[in-house]
Amino acid sequence: MRQQLDQVLDLGDEVLASLLAEPELPRQLGVLRRQLGESAIEILQRRLQRAVGVRRWRGHARDYTVRRRVILVLAPYVPHPPSHGGSIRSRVLLDALVEEHGHQGREVHLAAPVQTEGDRSAAAELASLLGLTFHELPVAGAASSPARKLFCWARGRSELFARRWSPAAPAAVRELVDRLAPTLLVADSSFVLPLVPTPAPTTLLYLHNLESDIFARRDGQRRGFGERISRWFEARGMASEERRHLRRATLAVTVSERDAELARDLVPNVDVVAVPNSVDLERLPFAPPRREGPPRLLFVGGLDYPPNREAVTELVERHLPTLQARHPGLVLRLVGRDDSGYARRFPERDGVELLGLVDDLLPHYRASDAAYLPIRSGGGTRIKILEAWALGLPVIATGIAAEGLAGEDGQHLRRFETVEQGADALDDVLAGQGAMLAQAARGLVEEHYSHAAATAQLCEVVARAVGRATSR
Repeated sequence: MRQQLDQVLDLGDEVLASLLAEPELPRQLGVLRRQLGESAIEILQRRLQRAVGVRRWRGHARDYTVRRRVILVLAPYVPHPPSHGGSIRSRVLLDALVEEHGHQGREVHLAAPVQTEGDRSAAAELASLLGLTFHELPVAGAASSPARKLFCWARGRSELFARRWSPAAPAAVRELVDRLAPTLLVADSSFVLPLVPTPAPTTLLYLHNLESDIFARRDGQRRGFGERISRWFEARGMASEERRHLRRATLAVTVSERDAELARDLVPNVDVVAVPNSVDLERLPFAPPRREGPPRLLFVGGLDYPPNREAVTELVERHLPTLQARHPGLVLRLVGRDDSGYARRFPERDGVELLGLVDDLLPHYRASDAAYLPIRSGGGTRIKILEAWALGLPVIATGIAAEGLAGEDGQHLRRFETVEQGADALDDVLAGQGAMLAQAARGLVEEHYSHAAATAQLCEVVARAVGRATSR
């Protein structure tokens, strides 16, 4: 028996990996344990871990299970098609996981809630496209109520995080973790943190935003006392969730250096890497607008997201009258998901076109003279700005809208904070500055914000995280 153990230890990784699928292996491990003792099993355990990652070693022969390396991703939605900022970030992450890990028999699994048949079809298409395995999670839980908020806040938790999930969802994730025994668990955004089990496998946090910062910061919006109190408690609960999971994570990823510093403020010794948002340059060829007639402005963003709702309201009610006074016939085009019908409050406004969710954004970028973004809240970095830059559409935006991006005012975009500053910036763009901004901005995106660059960085991050998991 000792000779058999020595022979196993001498095998190469690939040969040993091929033997791990043998149905008799659990019984043979039990025999080794009984005849050679625990010390021999510990030696064999370390050898198998180096080869393919042994994730579970329980005390009885019938419970010995050997797993090849598995990555399980928890997502708050089905990230396909990649039609908004969050889904674009998630898709780049999945591309990196499949590129770095989805080969040589290794597995990538994605778990997300399915709200509609459209979600189910999208999940099947994504799984086929990337060669991953999809697992459906229970849909969102109960609607918000004052009692539910008070219950969560009294426990120092975020009601907004909890509201997204059915009470059955954490149990479903626990069952997945027990069954798959993943080498690495990836939490795709703060919104899935309530699903991460305790104890958890080695965990990588992919933080699209530090949600606690979004709710805690003063954003210039006029809010009633009740809303201010609600946001304070939500920020407190979100910070508690983010801090707890940052402490437990082997590695964290943010989309900007500012967000990385915010993560360090929560947990000073956290290992965090900034990987910027990105765009697909092959899909977004550079073609600056060359239009005639009245100016056309573009705002792209889902109106189910509060920072976008606030920005569009300010744009229509405060900026548009001044802009149209300077440029008669000016048209504002609003593009993005609006399931709540929020934009219906603007139907009588002259010069406002409500397009909702569209299949292809490119024609709308091409048909516009500038992206105009009076965004006062939110976090991370705006993929809508990167798309406009890549295509050659001049960007006029507030400081918060362009936060975390390397663009310089007057070189890559025009910044404004007041209505008059925004109108002056549009005057300059239409007078000829737009062509210079577009050229410089495209170069900036090519250098720092391409999908290829982001995927390469995320591959390195995944390799580090998996390496730490298999060395434990």
